[in-house]
Amino acid sequence: MASAKEKIVQTVQDNQSVLIKGALIAGGIYLTYRVGKNLIAKVNKNNAQKNTDDKPEVRQAMSLRSSVNPSGYSWMKSFDTTNVDTVMEIAKTITNLDKVQKAYKDLYQDNLLDDLQSDLSTGEYEAFLNIIASNANKDTSNGGAPPVQYTKKNQLIVAKKDVTLRSSPDASNHGAFYEVFSEDNIYRVAKAGEFLGYATGQQHYDEVNNVKFIQVAYVINAKYAPTAYKKKNKVKMAFWISASSNYTVQFPNAKAMISAYPKTSSTAAWKKPLDYFDLKGIPTPRLITRSSAVILNEQFAPINHASANTILGQLMMSMQTKQGVLLKFRTIDNTIRWVDQRYIQLQETL
Repeated sequence: MASAKEKIVQTVQDNQSVLIKGALIAGGIYLTYRVGKNLIAKVNKNNAQKNTDDKPEVRQAMSLRSSVNPSGYSWMKSFDTTNVDTVMEIAKTITNLDKVQKAYKDLYQDNLLDDLQSDLSTGEYEAFLNIIASNANKDTSNGGAPPVQYTKKNQLIVAKKDVTLRSSPDASNHGAFYEVFSEDNIYRVAKAGEFLGYATGQQHYDEVNNVKFIQVAYVINAKYAPTAYKKKNKVKMAFWISASSNYTVQFPNAKAMISAYPKTSSTAAWKKPLDYFDLKGIPTPRLITRSSAVILNEQFAPINHASANTILGQLMMSMQTKQGVLLKFRTIDNTIRWVDQRYIQLQETL
């Protein structure tokens, strides 16, 4: 019969055997996992490389890798100098960031955004994402978010604080005395509360200065313009401004703008949308005056007269009153007005 000491020794030996067998099994499983993972990574890499010519996201991923790891040695990635300008140029060509990230992962087994965050400054990384987000050719076929819009066409833009009007969407020059010999694209500085004009729908992201720009424009209606503009009837003006809500505020129509900034009413009378005179901006059916007609506001109070053969705007609805039928219409600057049907003819087609 085994002594107590012998039983203890046997138990220890049995446990050691179990542990060794367990370690061997675990090691085998881990080794299999590692081999399998490496094989899958190799297959993905080979497939990605085969698609270099056919898929732009693969070329973009490879170009980004070359920018953050120019030496080509992955262990040198932390020491390599990133070519920021090239990264930004590549960003302008990316229409599907998800596909580029997948291609990058397949090729290098690294996370693209992690690498970029590590190699770029906070401002540079933000610029990279903003360039892609505002790309007008962004791929939305698989439920991707549409391109970021800084404004909608024909929104009325008012300066919230002093804002610079520029001939090009480039914020490099600030009008300082020491910039006297640099390229100057500044028209002037608009004052807070000034009605600037109408958004054209054009936008641009200045990645160098991290500024989002929108184009604003108007055409001059000299009839109601100040003396200095009387000889500029139908002259069109266009410029670029910062889209930041810190500098500008946007309104869907003149009524909303004037309610918030009453002093803009006089300027809105002569700063009109670019298509004000050619009337391409008014959909059919259009209201055209047969003879001089009184124009009413939304409270049905007379506010103006329109001469004969004037296109007023798009018909919205009609309303029977004791005095006759009133027609509700939308003007070219999205303001709602009313007019007596007796003085109106409809234009159904262009």
